[in-house]
Amino acid sequence: MAVLDRVLRVLDALGLFLITRFPFIELFVLLMSTGEEAENLPGARTLTFRDTLRREYLLVYINALIFFVCGTGMTLDLKRRKCGLAAALHVVVYTGVTLYQLKKSSEYLIVRMAARSAAVCGGYLFVAAGLTDSQRGQAKVFQALKVSRQILAFYLFCNAYMVWASEEDRLAHIKNIPGGQFMIVMVIALYVIPALSIYAGYEAGYFARIVVWHLVVVSALVDFNTKYWRRSSSHVAFWVQIQHAARNLAVIGSLLLLGRKRYW
Repeated sequence: MAVLDRVLRVLDALGLFLITRFPFIELFVLLMSTGEEAENLPGARTLTFRDTLRREYLLVYINALIFFVCGTGMTLDLKRRKCGLAAALHVVVYTGVTLYQLKKSSEYLIVRMAARSAAVCGGYLFVAAGLTDSQRGQAKVFQALKVSRQILAFYLFCNAYMVWASEEDRLAHIKNIPGGQFMIVMVIALYVIPALSIYAGYEAGYFARIVVWHLVVVSALVDFNTKYWRRSSSHVAFWVQIQHAARNLAVIGSLLLLGRKRYW
């Protein structure tokens, strides 16, 4: 039991680490994608510091500042709840702008990115509701915790539906994970069963840890295979896919935090 308790504490610490540091990952991806776009624009190469101060980069700097402030606040526990709420609201706005820029992409890609962004928002709501507080004294906002848990369950349901309904998603799993049609059935089951448990609040932490391992495998073999997605029918750009895949890290952290409450 001592070994099990130690493992559970490590997983809990990992969940806290992932969700509070994730804005820095978003910041890194934003800067890298912006730099690549600037390099590819004809006649718009950034050769001097003055080149980086053009008006079209203002929105990038605003988003970068919000990512940095929210990440720093959650990491150092400086107004962690407020930073979590700000990060959740920022995810909604930032994703809306990103999806508008990708409006010519396939519907399934847009739905997939929107659902994962909602799951990241749910993770930040855990922080805003007080689930990650390091000090006692402030009451947790239980309604927000319930909404966050149900958002994560919705995300798992959405993943199962996408694998079942989207030919592109199903083909990506078949080509990157061995097992054929039986594997597809297992993937859907490993989404749906934990989702039902998490939504109902029954042993949510236990089933969340099960689906975490599932997400790790799917993320490593499918989502982070940028070469496959670039050559797919969606032609997803490298940094767009990296951002989409990396957001599963925040989802994994959020699911691990479900173990902090035995009864939901």
